[in-house]
Amino acid sequence: MSETRILAWNTGVQAVGKLLSTALGVIMIALMTRRLGQDGFGIYTSAIAYFQVFALLLDLGINVMLVQMLGEHRGDAKAEDRIVSATFTLRLVSSLVILTAAPLIGLLLNYPWELKLTLFAIWGSFISTALNQIVVGVQQRHLKMQMVAISEIAGRIIMVAGVALAVYLGWGLVPIVFLISIGGLANFAINFWFAHHLACFGWNWDPIFWRSLLRRAWPIGISIIFNLIYYRADTLVLSFVRPMSEVGVYGASYRVLEILITFPFMYAGILLPLLAHSWASGDKKHFANLIRNSFVSMILLAAPIVAGTLVIGTQIMTLVAGPEFAVSGPILKILILAVGAIFLGTVSSHAIVALDAQRKTMPLYIAVAIAALAGYLIFIPTYGIFAAAWLTVFSEAVIALGTTLISLKLSGISLPWWPMAKCLVASMIMALAILPLADMWLPIPILVGAAIYFALVVAFGAVSKSTIKELLSFRRMPSPPDVF
Repeated sequence: MSETRILAWNTGVQAVGKLLSTALGVIMIALMTRRLGQDGFGIYTSAIAYFQVFALLLDLGINVMLVQMLGEHRGDAKAEDRIVSATFTLRLVSSLVILTAAPLIGLLLNYPWELKLTLFAIWGSFISTALNQIVVGVQQRHLKMQMVAISEIAGRIIMVAGVALAVYLGWGLVPIVFLISIGGLANFAINFWFAHHLACFGWNWDPIFWRSLLRRAWPIGISIIFNLIYYRADTLVLSFVRPMSEVGVYGASYRVLEILITFPFMYAGILLPLLAHSWASGDKKHFANLIRNSFVSMILLAAPIVAGTLVIGTQIMTLVAGPEFAVSGPILKILILAVGAIFLGTVSSHAIVALDAQRKTMPLYIAVAIAALAGYLIFIPTYGIFAAAWLTVFSEAVIALGTTLISLKLSGISLPWWPMAKCLVASMIMALAILPLADMWLPIPILVGAAIYFALVVAFGAVSKSTIKELLSFRRMPSPPDVF
């Protein structure tokens, strides 16, 4: 079975699951924004941004390196069990220490008490996410992503039910966030139950392996730390110098961005072990085909999302968060440009990991982080959320361009510019076509735009007919492929 179909199957399974999960997430955001208003949602956004500082420091590149190492040692059960058990033990211990310190440190900050209490309520959500990342890495290795999708949907159902109950009973922010944490813990528990027979998650205090893991992962970890500065410092700076209502407006549009960028990371997580194995085995032609096809796939998906949101961004925010958050629409129209950059940058950044060339990207991440932080400190106090949004676009665009150039130079690959250009042209025509429909019931411009874009992509030959046929031929696959 070809890896195009393997990637398509696992990405498709995740995509279906992600669509359901995203729909539930949108419902949850809709309930929370309407119940909490701009100020309450601003406090929630600030708590998320604060905790993500500790969560990303906790990562240290371990999640990505786990998937790469499993790809390198696939078929060696003993090695895989050691990798998984030792990594899971390290993550369990470090997450308990670091994430428990987060709300305690928050007590010392000049935050309102409701925000400080929210940090304690959200602790369970971040603990479960940190542990679940290791479990998902195992699922990616075995291409069993339907299990991840099922557990995520179950967790989201519990979250939405809890938030709906809290709204019905008139509860405030802290109990709502606590119920969200319960849903996150349920997601982890279900996924762990599915995955425990695929690898050994037992206690394994293995400092020798940890040193090896961290020695390989630290360049990624350093990049993540500086990535954190330009990715989350905007919201943190906003929370200190601007009203919580403004943070809420920015946070609502940023939540849409975070929902949209789950797909490229989901795809890249499946792609990475295939890339790592191809490069390690010396199959550079196969590696190049995977990279080229992945760039076309990302532009194929990102182009209509960006173009369509530029037309109906305000209507999207009004539907998602309510009329009070219609002012988030112009911010979403700016941030959607960052989404397009992230789609492309995710492929190149994972290619660099497969090439084991993480150190070469460190100057790029450091330079962008310093420039972005300086911009946040200079411009956000005066220009607020518009400065934060445009600086986010700048940061993501530079990172995407830089990592793409580095990955192409190291691998000797040239991009398939012609198919990518066709996708861009099709998306621009689509945007012009739905412009007169922008004020209609939102599903109308979305469905019309999707139909026009698909027809244009096929007509332009942006994707070959053989590839489309292969990707859609799931009827010949009665069950998910177990290729390893």
